[in-house]
Amino acid sequence: MNQAARRIAALSAAAGLLTLATLASPGTAMAEDDVLRLSVHDQVAAPGTAPRLSPRVESGTPDGKTVIAFSTKPLTGPAGDGAGVPTGFTTQANDCTELAGLVAVYVCGPSGLRPGFTVPTDAPDTAVHWGFAYVPKGGDLTAGIETARTAGATPADATHGSAKVVIKTAASAALNTVTFDLPDIPAGGTARQQLRVHANDAGNLTLRFRPADGYLWRNPGDIRIGGLTTEAGATCTQPSTTLLSSSVNLDCRLEPGDHTIGYELTTPSGAYMVKLVALTRYDIYDFSTQYSDVRQTSAPFTALGKPVLPRHGLLARDTTGTLFDYSGTGAAGAPLANPYRIGTGWQTYNTLTALSPHKQGPYYWAGMKPSAVTRGLGDLVARDASGTLWYYDRRLGSESPFAPRVKVGAGWNVYDRIDGAGDLDRDGYVDLLARDKAGVLWLYKGTGSFTSARFKTRVKVGGGWGVYDRLAGGADVTGDGRADLLARDRAGVLWLYRGTGSAAASFATRTKVGGGWNTYNRLF
Repeated sequence: MNQAARRIAALSAAAGLLTLATLASPGTAMAEDDVLRLSVHDQVAAPGTAPRLSPRVESGTPDGKTVIAFSTKPLTGPAGDGAGVPTGFTTQANDCTELAGLVAVYVCGPSGLRPGFTVPTDAPDTAVHWGFAYVPKGGDLTAGIETARTAGATPADATHGSAKVVIKTAASAALNTVTFDLPDIPAGGTARQQLRVHANDAGNLTLRFRPADGYLWRNPGDIRIGGLTTEAGATCTQPSTTLLSSSVNLDCRLEPGDHTIGYELTTPSGAYMVKLVALTRYDIYDFSTQYSDVRQTSAPFTALGKPVLPRHGLLARDTTGTLFDYSGTGAAGAPLANPYRIGTGWQTYNTLTALSPHKQGPYYWAGMKPSAVTRGLGDLVARDASGTLWYYDRRLGSESPFAPRVKVGAGWNVYDRIDGAGDLDRDGYVDLLARDKAGVLWLYKGTGSFTSARFKTRVKVGGGWGVYDRLAGGADVTGDGRADLLARDRAGVLWLYRGTGSAAASFATRTKVGGGWNTYNRLF
């Protein structure tokens, strides 16, 4: 909300002398701070608000009465011309008294809640005019009422004046726009960025930054903002010179017109890379609802630095059916963090498999619903005792790493092995391998859909896979960018099937890794 003081014009010396002559008793010297001076100023309100109106006390202490009148027209004509508020608006006397026989005229004591009106949520651009007159103790209230109802007909002084509350819709507020010129910041270097603001109205602009949604990040260290440049009609301060804090980085008061505001961003040496967005708010309102100002978010830009690598974790189900998430730490000495309890009831499934390795970064800035961003982070499929297969879409959020399950279909008990395959055909979607009891391996290619079938019709990979008692797929073991498959035969020999990236022939000829793998009862 704008500070009312920003719009208040100083009272003239003549008005001050008039007040002194009017209120002071002959022969009584009054200190300047004891002289009563009141003022009003134009303000802006949003639909759905309820402005309360009273003159501002510049100095002195009012102990008399204040008359306030509302009108749909400037208070320059005959008393009562346009009296009231626009159609659909409602007035409130609050702690004042509405005068009988008059429309929207109130008499208020020295204190209490001042009169006001409620702006409908569907109000168009319009204005409510208002005037005031101060009546000291023992003064002529009738004359004060007349003065308030015609307050705009004579120049304002320290005891009477008129102003208006302009109602501006969100569409009008949206005429105040910001365009962003945000080049990337070099690693350990500085980039100059600019905001180009079209200020259709006088208002207050703030700028801050945050990590972009959906990107892995680690705290990159203190990114600094400085080198501020402005033009005439813009006055800016820097509440905070460090990005990614909770504070605003620029706070600017702008007059109507076009403005260019420049600044420099500097990253520290050795910092991690981070994707950032700039967020601006432009506020034209003195009376506003919480989100009625104009908010804009830039496209992401990059503060370059050391890469932020994903970290691989592990899912584990205990004997009671509770599923746990062990997040990766990125540290070789202690590669898994303490377990996070996902939930109970997972003993209803006789098969659980992640379609790709369970991974995440240090964290994402925002919780992410299942989306293209979360595919490949370890979507989960689970088969229950009836043979129904369920799909758990990966999501990123504090409450659970998975969205509520989606039914894939029944009849999956024809398979004795169901294993995640990663993105075998490199189309961007995670796939599934299933081996039937005759030893035939089938590929179910992922569709990438979040609203319909998760897999396409199965494709035969080949027969003879019954020689293996364990399969583990989904990861790029060889580092060539393709998902591979590991298979252990019943003699304990481990074999590598390199992924080809082609669905037609998913794997190259197997390569022997080595023997002795039958000492393990699980393979991931």
